[in-house]
Amino acid sequence: MLQGNKSTEEFRFELLIMGMVLVVAAVLYVVLPDDLRSLMLFLPGLILLGAAIYQDMQPDWRAGWLMYALAILMVATGLAGIVNMLLGNIVRLNWIVIAIFELGAILIAKALYDPSPRS
Repeated sequence: MLQGNKSTEEFRFELLIMGMVLVVAAVLYVVLPDDLRSLMLFLPGLILLGAAIYQDMQPDWRAGWLMYALAILMVATGLAGIVNMLLGNIVRLNWIVIAIFELGAILIAKALYDPSPRS
């Protein structure tokens, strides 16, 4: 990994989050039954998404677009799998709908709360 021009605190925060995402995914893979495996994407995705938003809200810190994209895909596919498993044939939810909603919510949150908008 390359630290680039990030501060030591931001770099350690990113390492901590990546480690948490991997550990949570591995633990869920071991403990969950097959029909709940969508949680293996959903929960680590929430951790990653929350960390990206937190990182962007800190002055002089910045989360990359790849972190956001990965988090949105993980949460969207995980949540769609959970909803589709629970509701079966009653409602089929497409992950792209969730991803679009998430992206919109992130953009609104950044517009309202980002302390240092970038040009």
